[in-house]
Amino acid sequence: MLFRSTRTRVFGKRDFQRVLKELKQQGASVEKNDLGGYDVLFGEDMILQAVNGTNSYLVRIDSDALTEA
Repeated sequence: MLFRSTRTRVFGKRDFQRVLKELKQQGASVEKNDLGGYDVLFGEDMILQAVNGTNSYLVRIDSDALTEA
């Protein structure tokens, strides 16, 4: 599973949990990874990968997966 074009962003914990909930509602598969973060798959494509920080998540996002708010 490779990312196509990606960008990196920091999400606050509450904002990130909201994003995960929305992705699940759209049919994405959300799995905890070995780093204490999350891998999000849509079909066979990984669209998001996150590493848990102290008060936030460092997130690598497929550029086509999310739009900036």
